[in-house]
Amino acid sequence: MVASPPDAPAVREAVESDRDAFAEFCWAAWHQAGPDAPGFAGATEEDIVELTSPAAFAERIGGPDRWMFLAWEGSRVVGFAATRHHDDATVELAGIIVLASSGGTGVGTALVDAAIEKGREGRHQSMIVRTETTNHAARSVYEARGFTYIRTTVEQVGDVPVEVWELSRPL
Repeated sequence: MVASPPDAPAVREAVESDRDAFAEFCWAAWHQAGPDAPGFAGATEEDIVELTSPAAFAERIGGPDRWMFLAWEGSRVVGFAATRHHDDATVELAGIIVLASSGGTGVGTALVDAAIEKGREGRHQSMIVRTETTNHAARSVYEARGFTYIRTTVEQVGDVPVEVWELSRPL
């Protein structure tokens, strides 16, 4: 468990038995935010089904190149973050989603902190993150945690081009 600020949710690495709670979270997050919201740009119902499948979940929950963190309020997941190996020196914060109903409560900060700590434990020197250029709240959280703007680029999410900021921080 990662130490969190008072009143912040408990954050821990995901384990196989968390799959159902994660699936419930994904559906709730997608419905609360809407499919065009930051983090879900271009996502369809089929994408959420794939994201929450047993195989996809098992692939994301750990290993030498990936870590997944869940933020919990009681028995309910209210946020998640995932990392992946980028290169020998760099780990990427590859995904972070917080329930819209939990926004502004420290969930995102606690998840970023967990990912940073794990990156340090993995002896990486830096962490990168990308977020939609419309997601000013996420950029604020990242910058408050020491990330700085590197560049703006376009990524394809399915058939949808999405303009993103890339940020980086030393670990």
